[in-house]
Amino acid sequence: MKTNTPLAIIATGLVLVAIGLLTQRLAPLLGRVAFQAAASGSYTPTDYALPLTEYYVVALGIIVLGIGSLLIQRRSDK
Repeated sequence: MKTNTPLAIIATGLVLVAIGLLTQRLAPLLGRVAFQAAASGSYTPTDYALPLTEYYVVALGIIVLGIGSLLIQRRSDK
């Protein structure tokens, strides 16, 4: 029986990567808004940079798992 589970796993990994990229782009902007609302100190975008290395490693692992599952499924279909 053919299922699309590997494709769903790959899609999940890609969605996680997209969420991570969106978060990395929005965090400095939200920091600037918070700084302007508080009007204190000095603002630098690096203060609001998010270290998401582990997050991307997990997302990449999920994508690799999906690709591996897809290859195993294709091999068993033959």
